[in-house]
Amino acid sequence: MFRNKIKLFKLLGFTVSVDASWVIILFLVIWSLAKGLFPSFYPDLSATSYWLMGLLGAMGIFVCIIIHEFSHSLVARRYGLEIRGITLFIFGGVAEMEEEPTSPKTEFFMAIAGPIASLILAIFFGALYQIADNFEWPIPAIGTLGYLSAANLLLALFNMVPAFPTDGGRILRSVLWWIKGDIHWATRLASHISLVFATVIVFTGFVNLVGGNFIGGLWWILIGSFLFNAANASYQKMLMERSFRGKTVHHFMNTNPVTVPSHITLQEFVESFVYHYHYKMFPVVDSTGISGIITIRDVKAVPHEKWRHLVVGRLVQPQSPDNSISPDAPIKEALSKMSKSGLSRLLVIEQGELVGIVTLKDLLEFLALKMEFEQ
Repeated sequence: MFRNKIKLFKLLGFTVSVDASWVIILFLVIWSLAKGLFPSFYPDLSATSYWLMGLLGAMGIFVCIIIHEFSHSLVARRYGLEIRGITLFIFGGVAEMEEEPTSPKTEFFMAIAGPIASLILAIFFGALYQIADNFEWPIPAIGTLGYLSAANLLLALFNMVPAFPTDGGRILRSVLWWIKGDIHWATRLASHISLVFATVIVFTGFVNLVGGNFIGGLWWILIGSFLFNAANASYQKMLMERSFRGKTVHHFMNTNPVTVPSHITLQEFVESFVYHYHYKMFPVVDSTGISGIITIRDVKAVPHEKWRHLVVGRLVQPQSPDNSISPDAPIKEALSKMSKSGLSRLLVIEQGELVGIVTLKDLLEFLALKMEFEQ
């Protein structure tokens, strides 16, 4: 899901990363706090004070979102679910699960842990705000604590909106799952309900835009659009997992892949292979067998005038766990590798030998056909 992310630190066995989009949102939050929220509530302070409050408020909510996601991750671990890590992105954060919860109970407690954590933080910062106000602490400290209390309360309430895959949407799905005992039906219904909520949110954004609240309206539209796309993606992911359940790479691999000799020039490779077969990645072989892969991205990085003199073997990426897979591996593993590596084709390797190629195109065509027959 998140390819452009930066690892920050590791705590309690969880790797915390930040998506590139967070840089944008961090600046916008600091700017909106320093130039809008704090001046309206606490006038007559210096510009330095407002920017300091904005920075502290933004960093504080940053930490609170991490705590929110850690609560999900710890509960997930308690129920035996593996979490790859925690990533902060433009609309908050996400605990990246290796697989879906195995029961309604697991999903319910894992989902509700986040809003509960945010509510506790809201009460904690609210108590500090009261103490700061009673003891007449500096205004920047009072204002920042008040903001963190209110922000965490809003975070808890927003996450309880039944719009899958937010926490509220997952709670809704867990209840529907418990009622009927069918996670597929529960996911479909929760996603459809989420689409309704997302549409209402987008409509609210347009109403705000027409009413003159440009910034607020834009945020509502962005959030609603995100929820709309996320709800669709979550249901499609469930359909994909159901369609490929029990299937391995062996069922979909091409056992006669087109291979490229390592001794030919890049010019020959482009003219005889790329333009002929239209693939973006090819297995490369030499006298000893499979030596690795070559992609059109590798060739494009070489100046055109060198294509006639440079051989394919000079650009080969060695065969590795990132670009290859076993024929007995589940399709879910192949899709995960494709997502992480950005490759749409994987080498299928058995006992060190190339036995085939599995492609994203073939997997998606099978999925489309299966969905068409089942609808």
